[in-house]
Amino acid sequence: MENTNFTPEDEANLRDSLKRCSPETIEAAVEFRKTGDASKISAVVLGIIARFAEPEKRALLDNPSDDMVLAQDLNLDSLTMVEIVLAVEDATGISISNEDVQALRTLGDVKNYIAKKSAEAQA
Repeated sequence: MENTNFTPEDEANLRDSLKRCSPETIEAAVEFRKTGDASKISAVVLGIIARFAEPEKRALLDNPSDDMVLAQDLNLDSLTMVEIVLAVEDATGISISNEDVQALRTLGDVKNYIAKKSAEAQA
């Protein structure tokens, strides 16, 4: 399902906001915003988390488990989590409420939440 509301200017802004992420993350985010392809969500979320994770923890994201606890396994503090949430919101165009953020503890929680919100938005 193509998103005709995602303009070239939107794409340029998205690319700029994700410029510190990997090229794969940027392309997955652009593709997700253009098509709504939920299979791109994992790459977007992982790429954004990797961008904010400490360099020595990034290897854990090479073959991650959905059970990975963001705070403990990746040493992500609450401020970093806020930055990640804002980046995921920008990348996906999906708003995440403060109440919902508190329930997102694992990598799987985040991916499933974004996929669910995406499906609701397309319904």
